[in-house]
Parts: sequence; C-alpha cells; structure tokens
Amino acid sequence: MTYPDTLFQNTFSPQSGITVRYIKMPAIVDLVFSTPPDPNYKTMANLSFGPNNFKIPFLSGAELTTVNGFKAQKKQVEWICGRFSLKTLVNEIIGPIPLEKIQVSYQEKGAPFLNAYPDIPISLSHSGNYTAVGLSKNRQTTLGIDIERIGKMPDTFFMKTAFTQREIHHMTQTAHEIFRHWTLKEAFLKHIKMGFNENLHKVEIFDKEIFHHGRKQDLNSWSRTIEDQYILSIVADPPLPQNDHT
Repeated sequence: MTYPDTLFQNTFSPQSGITVRYIKMPAIVDLVFSTPPDPNYKTMANLSFGPNNFKIPFLSGAELTTVNGFKAQKKQVEWICGRFSLKTLVNEIIGPIPLEKIQVSYQEKGAPFLNAYPDIPISLSHSGNYTAVGLSKNRQTTLGIDIERIGKMPDTFFMKTAFTQREIHHMTQTAHEIFRHWTLKEAFLKHIKMGFNENLHKVEIFDKEIFHHGRKQDLNSWSRTIEDQYILSIVADPPLPQNDHT
C-alpha cells in the first residue's frame, strides 16, 4: 500500500531505537473511510461500522466489534485513527505484516501491548485533531507518550489535583508550561504502565526531571510543541550500553 508522502512526515526518533509519530486525524479519515463522517461527528452518537466502510483493510472482525461498542462517534473515530497510526508504524518498523493481523491487547491497568510482539514497547495518545504513537525496537527500553491540546490556564482545582505544591511553585505559570508538565506526567504514568491508577501527587515533574515517590528517576524525556497548539511529550529509559544485547 502506498500512502501520501505527507501522511507520515511528522516522524522522529528522540533516541536510538525509538520512533514517534503524530498525524492529523482528518488526514487519516480522508484516506481510510469510504464515506467521510459527518462534519459534526464529534457530537453525534455511534455508528455501526463494517469492512465496507473502509477503503483500506486494517481492522479485524474483533476490532470492528470493539469500535461498534463505543457509544460516541468521536470515540470511534479517535480509536480507528489511533489503530491505523500504530499499525502502519509497526508495519514500517517491525516488518511487512498485514495491518488487520496486527492486534493490540491491554494489561490489567490499561497499558497496551502487541499480541504478536508483547515485549516490544508501544504507547498511544490522542487529543483534538492529532493522534500520536510510539514504538521502541529495544525491548528493554520502555516508553510512554502523551499529546494534549494547550487549553486556557487551568483553574485552581485542576492545579491542586494534578500537581503538588512544590511543582506549582517550581513551574512557570503559563498554559504552555503547565500543559508541558502535565504531558510529561501522563507520559511517565504510561511508561510505568500505571496510568491514572497511580496517585498524581506521587509523581513530580521539575522541568525535565521526574520524581516518583520522592525518588529521582533515571529516565530521558522530551517535549515538542506542535503548531503552537499542542504539546507532545515522551518519557523513556536511557539507551542501553553498547555491549548489552536488546
């Protein structure tokens, strides 16, 4: 399958062995849907999808069942775009595998993994018009990614819920910096495969340093601003020594 040259242009490697990609969901919708969703799909109830609704076969029967179980069309489209993004990245990095054969399951606390390659770390995220995926070829280099649209300055309730007083005191009080810290925190929670099962105050972000239960973590982190509207953050284990086998 040949894809438009611009579809995967936002692909980068923050460190050796890790590939991260972010794609505008409308571009995926235009490419894969036989009939584009209603422009107001984000506020509409779910649809029933079948193989004929897609120009590209990339969802299995079980995945179509999952999609049709969502109650909102917005959730359906986001999920479909996320799966397409991840599967095309796996196909590109791991090897030529039929997209519908690439299956994803979830651990008890919600962390995703590839059924056929459970030891290859992956991570997914979406926000607004973007979906983002990450994959590590180094099986011992776990990663987590998070993308968020930069909103208005959060209110006091959000700040006290999401951050400790030390974090609030340390960070610059701008929407950009607050959302950058927030995406790093979410990316770390995905890295440790806990998601929101962990107390947010047990994780502290100071610039790019990450503390968990008061202990500084030996991790690398990156943040990228997209169109001045989104923040994408990645947290990953440092590269392995060259004499270690992956």
